Amino acid sequence: MALMTRCEEQPDREPVLLADAVATVLDGIGFGSRGAIPARTPVPDPAAGTATTCARCGSAAVWHRTTGGRWIMIEPGERRTAVVPAGRRWRVAGDGTAVNLRSAVPSDTCRISHFDVCPAGPPPVASPVLLAQWRRRGTGHSLS
Repeated sequence: MALMTRCEEQPDREPVLLADAVATVLDGIGFGSRGAIPARTPVPDPAAGTATTCARCGSAAVWHRTTGGRWIMIEPGERRTAVVPAGRRWRVAGDGTAVNLRSAVPSDTCRISHFDVCPAGPPPVASPVLLAQWRRRGTGHSLS
């Protein structure tokens, strides 16, 4: 029988069958002998992102990883693509990755970055619509 290197280095130890080792571990964590498998914790939908509150302004937003591996806070809800300037349009893929659409218009709606409308930051100059949302955020009104 071929032994693992570690077993060969310890000749005073008897080899253990993998099935016996697994059974011992399962018994040790409390569900091997009862045959019950603990309930799975529900896995959140990756497209939903991670809810957060902006540390600068206190507004609700959602963290998403970008295609470049960075993180971006995305505003809740979708906006009409026609009113969001090119370069400020985001789409959240099924796996939760935020993709900057740049000038592409693949649908009627898109998402926007919280950083573009955060009232703690400078006013956006790229769009009157983003500026209006920035002002509403600063006064505590909802963004619809």
